[in-house]
Amino acid sequence: MERLALSAQVREGVGKGVARSLRRKGLVPAVVYGRGRGPMPVAVDGKALSSALQTHAGSNVLIDLDMTGGGGAEPATVMVKEIQRDVFKQHIIHADFHAISLTETIETRVRVVLGGASKGVAEGGIVEHHLRDVLVECMPMLIPEQFDLDITDLGVGHSLHASNLAVPEGVTLLTLPDEVIVTIVAPRVQEEAAPAAAAIAVEGAPVAAVPEAAPEKE
Repeated sequence: MERLALSAQVREGVGKGVARSLRRKGLVPAVVYGRGRGPMPVAVDGKALSSALQTHAGSNVLIDLDMTGGGGAEPATVMVKEIQRDVFKQHIIHADFHAISLTETIETRVRVVLGGASKGVAEGGIVEHHLRDVLVECMPMLIPEQFDLDITDLGVGHSLHASNLAVPEGVTLLTLPDEVIVTIVAPRVQEEAAPAAAAIAVEGAPVAAVPEAAPEKE
């Protein structure tokens, strides 16, 4: 599991004005909570946080958060609980960090990545990826980066379930085993358009008169 270090500055002020001021400086306002501590407002470097989330671990990356200021705040190992992004520019505008213990199990979601060229697709089928991540429980250092699922032998009308995932030792799959992850479905046949003759007025048939619109009232 990917593990990175990140510096955070404990911030005293809160509110929209403070948040805007931090963002102008390239900082992201964030909150650290969990493990019996009250919510602690901090600020982290926006580029450093974005880089941390672009590792193979994605949002499951373990971050050693070194907090400075605020009366000697202690460092904490955290995971990203929630990210808020700007609607238009998509850069991070706020983050929630959840403090964890490296010696206690946690629950988290792990993405499922499909691999291989399905024989059902070669037959004209369509891949329907129903479940893109699954819930697991394990020690933080054992969190899988992803689950790879080979669909090469999957034919039309066939499915793979959570039970088909190769779950490593030390990891417990909490998603129900019969949950469908992927299915190869037959192509949908479009309904044929009605015969053109039915849409064309019979030659010589009278055309209904369109009534005149009533004059508008003031």
